[in-house]
Amino acid sequence: MAEEELSPDEALKALERFVVENNDLLALEERIGRFNIFDALGVARAEIRHSNFLAWLLDPAESHGQGALFLKAILMDLLAQTPPELRPLSPVELDGVELRGVDIRREWRNIDILITCEDPPFVVAIENKIDAAEHGKQLSRYEEAVKQGFGSLPKQFVYLTIDGDEPSEEKWVPYSYADIHRVLSPVRNTSATAIGEDVLAFLDHYLRLIGSRFMDDPKIDDLCQRIYRNHRAAIDLVFDRAKTPHVRIMSVVRGVLQERHDYCYIANRYSAKERSVDFVPSQWLKLLPDIGTWSPKDRKPVWLTLGFTAETDHLCFWAGAWMTINKKLCHKVIERLTRDKQEFGFYGSKGKGSYGALGRATVVEWDEEEGPDEDEIAAAVRGKLDELEHRLAGVPEALRPILQEHATPAGSP
Repeated sequence: MAEEELSPDEALKALERFVVENNDLLALEERIGRFNIFDALGVARAEIRHSNFLAWLLDPAESHGQGALFLKAILMDLLAQTPPELRPLSPVELDGVELRGVDIRREWRNIDILITCEDPPFVVAIENKIDAAEHGKQLSRYEEAVKQGFGSLPKQFVYLTIDGDEPSEEKWVPYSYADIHRVLSPVRNTSATAIGEDVLAFLDHYLRLIGSRFMDDPKIDDLCQRIYRNHRAAIDLVFDRAKTPHVRIMSVVRGVLQERHDYCYIANRYSAKERSVDFVPSQWLKLLPDIGTWSPKDRKPVWLTLGFTAETDHLCFWAGAWMTINKKLCHKVIERLTRDKQEFGFYGSKGKGSYGALGRATVVEWDEEEGPDEDEIAAAVRGKLDELEHRLAGVPEALRPILQEHATPAGSP
């Protein structure tokens, strides 16, 4: 049963109880509310700033004055976790060796962090993801760029995420911020007397940030669950009134879609994340048979959709095919749409022939710190929809023979 909407008086009382009668909230604030320079600068979850700090920490020539201390600690752990066939060298070879000719680069050919070393010779590429996901086969592109740029130099590819997510490319090794915390914490403790006070303070702030924001903490989890259980009405009200950037972005996108009669907005299958919207050209709803396994409320099943997703610093367009009750027909449709990438702009599915991603492209980008401009987003979405209108105009005619064959029973004249 749906919860009743609070009256203004009830909402105000719920907020007052949340603020005044909440010892758990005080305990949570005490646990995570210590001053943190990364919070103060507003970069706690800014991917670019994390990459900058890690590059500074790993660079032996930087002002922290610790040479290759942090770099060797991270590399030793990385190599230990990497299958032997994917290592540029073994941990044994690295242990006790002085690294010479180390160069740390930021955004070399869009790679977040690139580490090269002359002696022993190797190159390590690190792709760093905080809240964003892979897009546009970027790992494959980066891998090729490193191969072209560094020839036969031994290479390692690292996919750094909050939870150690699996990368899409097999040569990339998953690594997490928990791993960084686990490695750097003992290095900090054993070398505390040698590390300058200012650097030590900065490192402590960073480790606390990772520990409180990017890692599981049973005490924090328990406090959060109790607070939400006891003050659910107030918390839901806060989230409803104080929209996140992603929610605002998706609101703009939905508004643009509603301006167009040639596109139909449909409820997103992952609407709880409020990061994406699904839509289809209106004529597709009439054209495609009802073979989808997922159906939005009051609508026919949908299995071939387009969409927009808000990432940390960009809005992307995507196309996808979803699970159906007729895999053979779905496979034929996908095969026809991806036959020639230039025809409709779709590429081969990553799924098992009957579902998966059919295309992904950045629509508009913005600076992480400044945030998105809603007018620019609206203009970019309108431009993308105009492009799609032209590019996808031939889809019905291309699919009609396949769909007519499906509609004709076997053995019919």
